Amino acid sequence: MKVDIKGFFRKIKSMWKTPPEGRCLTIKEMGNFGLYALGISFISSSVYYVATISFIPYFYHIDVIHAYVIMILGMLINLLIQPFIGTIMEKTNTKFGRYKPFILFSLPFLSLFAVLVTWIPQIGEENMRIIYAYCTCVPFFVLMNFSNNMYQTMPSVITPVSQERADMMTPIGLIFGFAPSVLQIIAGPIRAHFAEKGMEYMGIRIIGIIAVTIGTILVLFILRVRERVYVLKKDEEKEEKVKLGVAIKMIFKNKPLIILFLALSFGSLREFCRQFTILIIQFRFAETATQAMQISGIVMTVIGFASTVAMFLLPIVTRKLNKNVIIIMFTVTSVISFSFLGLFGYQNIPVGLPSALTITILFFLSAINPTYLLIPIMLGEIADFQQYKTGKRLEGHMQSLLFTLPGLIAQVLMLVTWFWQRSIGFEPKHYENVIVLSEIQQKTATSWFNATSIISAASGLIMIIILCFYPLTKKRYSQVVAELESKSEKIEKGAESTEHVSTVSEQA
Repeated sequence: MKVDIKGFFRKIKSMWKTPPEGRCLTIKEMGNFGLYALGISFISSSVYYVATISFIPYFYHIDVIHAYVIMILGMLINLLIQPFIGTIMEKTNTKFGRYKPFILFSLPFLSLFAVLVTWIPQIGEENMRIIYAYCTCVPFFVLMNFSNNMYQTMPSVITPVSQERADMMTPIGLIFGFAPSVLQIIAGPIRAHFAEKGMEYMGIRIIGIIAVTIGTILVLFILRVRERVYVLKKDEEKEEKVKLGVAIKMIFKNKPLIILFLALSFGSLREFCRQFTILIIQFRFAETATQAMQISGIVMTVIGFASTVAMFLLPIVTRKLNKNVIIIMFTVTSVISFSFLGLFGYQNIPVGLPSALTITILFFLSAINPTYLLIPIMLGEIADFQQYKTGKRLEGHMQSLLFTLPGLIAQVLMLVTWFWQRSIGFEPKHYENVIVLSEIQQKTATSWFNATSIISAASGLIMIIILCFYPLTKKRYSQVVAELESKSEKIEKGAESTEHVSTVSEQA
């Protein structure tokens, strides 16, 4: 046993600075990437206690329609600027890499607006609160969407090995999930403490400042991560740059990309009801909102643990199954869970322990889904496929199609659901500091919760159908990688041969 333990630690020590055969990443480098991911998670998690469809009207005391419009504007602006950023990325080549400079440049602005969003204003006039919400939340969403896109893209940039990308997402996902887990545990009691004093906003301010400071420092660890892509040109500086219009034509001929884009777009509301998870807990898990807030952190942590289960399953299932099949398999569980909640009805589950157990279990089952971990991996494979077809990876442009545009479509579809929400009469701003809901408030809230669950189930079902047509199988991707390696080796040999001839000529 001692020999085995020593051998294990020797192996870990050797992998600290030297990657295993056939891999690119050392443990040290994955650790640095994990700290960067944790930083992004701290910033986003702290703000998402305020900047969501349910909480913008709740904390800012404004009509819910503004929350929908704010999120749409954030996505729309990001969508408009992303192609230009993508074009600039294709031309960028610095000592820090092609992608890291953009992460570093946007970081101070992201941190500033994150603090402003969580610093919930106590302004008497509603019009001033509306202006503050637009001026802080919209820029934050633009910057956060871009930062998330970069985080999703980086796995495909730091290693060209697809299985390594899948394997690394388990430990990275665990690290990424640490921030919301910590914040969920402490946020409930902090909110409950200040809510009793009528100052719930103060708890959010404290959480925001601490989390954003920690997150900003951790994001800087991306500097210690190396970028790696296959080089198909001897001199990238002299490589002809792709114009925006040409790039768009190229990516629209990429069938795997288009199928995945359609699946993510039509399935963009598959977790719509999660926007209201905290409010569901607050109104359905205990007799009073204060009691529910006290246990909300534990409940959210339990539900969040489902993503940990998905992370551990990911390296196993990616070795056996095509990635679209994995998403389909886990989305079925989500569809079944949300269908039950929406059709049976939240109001038919008694408030208290029965409701807490039932809803927690179903939300937990629906959250065992590695889709968000798989998308960056699939992006890397699709970028390899694009490079195989055209010689260009075009990741910056693919970000728009796989991350930003589906996000914008999700917000537009959510805005459409607002008409249903308005007909029901559910306005979150009427529920802040309400300890015990009236019968009318309870009926209105549960009616909307039922609607969001039905919407989520329907969106997930459509996504499953579209993914059945995804063409980039494990076998096909292996062929693509083999061809890329072959081209890269030929170019390297050609470069060495040219240098040798040049040296001989000089000697002669």
